[in-house]
Amino acid sequence: MSAAKEADHDVSSQSGSELVFATRNRQFQAGERRHWYNGDPVVTAYFNALSAMFPVGERFFCDTVRYQKHKITDPKLQGEIREFLGQEAIHSREHQAYNDCIAAQGYPMWKLERRSARMQKLARVLMPKKAQLGQTVALEHFTAVLADHLLRERDTFAEHASPEEYELWMWHAVEETEHKAVAFDVLKAVTRPGTFYFLRVRSLLMATIFFNINLFLHIRNLLAVERMQWSPRAWGRLAHYLWINPGPLRKSIPAYLDWFKPSFHPWQHDNRELVAEWKTAHGEETAHAATAA
Repeated sequence: MSAAKEADHDVSSQSGSELVFATRNRQFQAGERRHWYNGDPVVTAYFNALSAMFPVGERFFCDTVRYQKHKITDPKLQGEIREFLGQEAIHSREHQAYNDCIAAQGYPMWKLERRSARMQKLARVLMPKKAQLGQTVALEHFTAVLADHLLRERDTFAEHASPEEYELWMWHAVEETEHKAVAFDVLKAVTRPGTFYFLRVRSLLMATIFFNINLFLHIRNLLAVERMQWSPRAWGRLAHYLWINPGPLRKSIPAYLDWFKPSFHPWQHDNRELVAEWKTAHGEETAHAATAA
């Protein structure tokens, strides 16, 4: 059993991850179709607004984990950090390429990315390093619960999304699921138990507020290109998608609230079967079995 020590605080069993995972150097041709989600400009804007946050956001995540990496002595968690950094770097690259394609269609992705960068810069300037990691952990919880919903509703998503966009978002959802506990485990390893709970609760509350403000402004900017930014019908359509059918936000409420349990760990939401199904469909399990043989 490995242990990390900071300020006389020993942490054992640092990794709580349930999956062995690795970086995939995937490339996509996504973002070339204007309204790729079933011809729907509103739902497409929602996903594009999320994507606008990812390039700078993923770099922030990597930096906050990297700041604490030297304090981790558990070889298992060190290996997971390495793959986490690799996966997030590829996510940043591929979503930047996606965003550039969306921008080429006349959408102000540069404005959205600049807004996200300003918010990240404020976090870097105003927050201590552990608080920055707390923001990463909270936002990783967001992505994990949304990824879980996307993977569970993949057949519905496949019916509505263009093939390249489907592959991009499913791949991202799988990898967010695979590494969903890494930043959490790092923060837990370098923080005293009482401080850890307070920090992660505060971080989720802050992230909930600022993430949703940012997302709303991003969507509004994208809908402005369609002259729909003040359309009650457009916002009603978005509310219907998010809260009713398929309702990712409504369905994610229990998982979101589990965060506030003192004993919470991301792998208490055990969805390894969703990753296994995707890997089997993409030949990864077969390739692994052949290598092992």
